[in-house]
This record gives sequence, structure tokens and C-alpha cells, in this order.
Amino acid sequence: MNARERIADAWNATSAAAYVQDFRLRYRAHSRRLWDRYYKLEPRERRLLQLGLAALAIFFAYNLIYSPVLSLQASLTDAIQARQRELNAVRRMTVNYQELQRQVTKLEKQTAPAGPDFALSSVLTQALGAAIGSTKIGGVDAQPPKKISPQFSQYEVALRLSGVSLAQLVDGLYAIKSLKVPVVVSGLTIKKQLDQHDAYDVDLTCQSLARNG
Repeated sequence: MNARERIADAWNATSAAAYVQDFRLRYRAHSRRLWDRYYKLEPRERRLLQLGLAALAIFFAYNLIYSPVLSLQASLTDAIQARQRELNAVRRMTVNYQELQRQVTKLEKQTAPAGPDFALSSVLTQALGAAIGSTKIGGVDAQPPKKISPQFSQYEVALRLSGVSLAQLVDGLYAIKSLKVPVVVSGLTIKKQLDQHDAYDVDLTCQSLARNG
């Protein structure tokens, strides 16, 4: 450090010390004048001044401390409530997912066995033949399996029952319902034969859901 820099540093330090000393003297003088004025006031005036200063202190304390704390507390409450709503939504989605899982499991149990050898028409003709007699089965029309998803295919068979009585129709429908393979009767048309007292022609449409092999 050269002489010029040392002189500049000494000057700055001296100037700063002088400024601080001057500020202290001014502050003490001003403070002394304020206290002198305060002690010259009447007791009633002092009390009013104290009340005013107290009100001013309460005002600043409310705006600088209490109000920000209330705002922070409200923000925290809103954040907690938002998280609680999110948690409740997740719980509802979990319940819905579990319910869908149960429905899928139930649906899988209500499907026909997987495999290329499954034939809904054969299952129906055997059940109806045992219930009402194979001679009453006037026609069978099996549609090709319809793939409705990567896991499942829908089988559909249209049957014609000829000259069956109402009791036989009930027995046939009960036999379909009692099958181990779940089958749904999606269409049913009944026509009375004009030349027979208790004889009906029945068109049935049966469907079954099977897992893809």
C-alpha cells in the first residue's frame, strides 16, 4: 500500500469516526429536548401522550406482527385443506379401482373357458336336448366369435324351437340358466302355432363371453 492509499484510508476512518460522534451528539441533544418537553407537560397531557404512543405501538404491532402471522396461518390452513382434498380424492380413486378390480374378477368368473374347442352351439343343443328333446330343436345358427377385447370374445347362437309347450319352454330356459357356462338369453320371440292348442315356435338368441385362448 502506497502513501496515498494510507492517507486516504486514514482520512476515511477519521471522517467516519467524526460522523458517528456527530450523530451521537445530535441524538443526545434531540433526546434531551424531547424529555425536557415531556416533563414540562401537565399530568393529563402526559397521560394522553402515553395513550397515543400505546395506540401507535399497538397499530404497528398489529400490522407488522399480528396481521402477517394471521395471513401465514390462513395460508397454511388453505394448504392443509387442499392436501386433505387431494388425499380424499386419492382415497376415492382407490376405492373405485378396488371396485373395478372386483367387477373384473367377477366377470372373469362368469366367462366360458378359454380354448379353440369351445362351441356354444354344442353346449346349448346338449342342454336343450336333455330338457325338451332334440326333436324340438328346429335350427341352430352359430355366429363366428366376435373379439371384443384382447382378453375376451363374444359367442352368439340363434336357435329355433318348434312345437314346444309353455312348460317345455320354461324347462329349456331353466336348463340354459343352469349351465356351468354362463349364457345370456339376449333375444326371445314366441309365436303360437295356429293348428296346435299348446304348441309354440320360439326363436332364441343366446350369448356367452369367453376368454381368448
